[in-house]
Amino acid sequence: MDLMGDIGAADQLISAREENKLIKAKVIEQIEMIKDLRLTNAQLQAEVDMYRKDAALPSFSNLALGAKNIDTDTDADADMDHDQTTPVHDFVSSGDGTYPTDPAVTLPNAHGISNPLCCALDRSDALIGTGGADSYVSIMSWGSALAPGDDASINTVQRAARVHCTAPVICISFSTEQDIVAAGCMDGSVHLIGYKLVFGKVKAWALNIVRGDKIKCTKYVKSLAFAPKSGLLASASADGTVQITRITLLVDNDNDDDDDDDDMEGGAESLFKNASVEMVNSLHLGGAVETVCFVNEGDILCLYERETSYLSYFDLKNNFKMTKHSVNGCKFKLSCCRFIMHWLLYLSVPILTFSTIPLLLFTLVSAVTGGFDSHVSFAIMDLALSPNGKYLCAATDNSRNIIIEVGTSNIIRDLYGHKNDGFSQPRVAWSSSGKYIYGNTQEDNSMCVWDIASTKIVKMLKAHKGQLRDIFSSNKTDTVVTSSYDKTIKVWLNEM
Repeated sequence: MDLMGDIGAADQLISAREENKLIKAKVIEQIEMIKDLRLTNAQLQAEVDMYRKDAALPSFSNLALGAKNIDTDTDADADMDHDQTTPVHDFVSSGDGTYPTDPAVTLPNAHGISNPLCCALDRSDALIGTGGADSYVSIMSWGSALAPGDDASINTVQRAARVHCTAPVICISFSTEQDIVAAGCMDGSVHLIGYKLVFGKVKAWALNIVRGDKIKCTKYVKSLAFAPKSGLLASASADGTVQITRITLLVDNDNDDDDDDDDMEGGAESLFKNASVEMVNSLHLGGAVETVCFVNEGDILCLYERETSYLSYFDLKNNFKMTKHSVNGCKFKLSCCRFIMHWLLYLSVPILTFSTIPLLLFTLVSAVTGGFDSHVSFAIMDLALSPNGKYLCAATDNSRNIIIEVGTSNIIRDLYGHKNDGFSQPRVAWSSSGKYIYGNTQEDNSMCVWDIASTKIVKMLKAHKGQLRDIFSSNKTDTVVTSSYDKTIKVWLNEM
């Protein structure tokens, strides 16, 4: 028996264990350091944006200081006058602290063992529509889950109306005028579904397209938006197309279904089983269209095309005339600031060499032409219009949410403090007061609440046990809906 050998092996094992403990402690220390560095980086980014906005010299003209867009058809004097009256004062005062923080309803397994991928409220805020990886659209009357009893939420899910689609549903949108919900799928199809609520029971059905053609893209549908008051639906796809169609419900006078008598309990609405789809226009962009929304009461379509540094606006009242507004903020002002910084940097060199002079000249030319503003380090993944229609909140894949004045390049506020990158699904929504922004973060399963005026996160709501996939808020009531990879849907209300 080699006693000394056994003792030596035991010593090595003990030493290895102690070394592992030290390594684990070092790893934990490094993780905490990384978190601190991320927070510091976000704070520095916010400071840089602040310095950019304040760096203009008093002697510059209003043209140099103004927030210029990159339109080719916009009158400079009109823009200059507009910038002088930019309504930044809308976010001078913080909110009064009223926003939903209570997860009043939790709806489990709305799509069985599959994950819910999107959610939305109908125009009455009484119904929730969700799309799932199981290729179904589910419509529920969420108020019934508030009834007494432990099974109220389960019963609500079981009574949901479900309509099958041809592929997983990744975006959903309710019409603001008709009982229609549109579902965008991974196979590029857009399904139109009719629904109604009769005596507390939800009924839903796939609409028959009897006039026009079904909406179909060559790649998956990334975003859907109904325009208010016109019946227009915008469908944006990864293939770079945006189809604008007018959807109209049609009365089915020849409805001989077995459940006619039961349907008639719902009145005339029960007869709307058919629909017409009129193609209004088809836009063809160079890159994937990540998100679309209607602004100016539905007269203008706004979208973001991947790999671009601007938002594109299409005027529906003017033959879809296109204008572009930079998401880099005040282009000329930032370019001048860049030139000044480079100029000061080169002044610190005692002698301007032949190698630095061309670079200095290039910097000057880039500043004047705005060459540095043709690129951004992020993509806008979601656009949400404020309740008053004046502002957009843009959720990016670079841990930054941006408040932008509609139809301009004016960046009103930058919101930091969360984590979202190219592998995440950034989503944002407004409070009904227009003073707060809700957003997800990929670091944990929380929902962030920003006070827009101060740009600070005022609440981190422990929302789900899995990653947040979608957020939707009502413009009329303080109601927020979230869907998550923990297979639940939650409805958030103000605390009683």
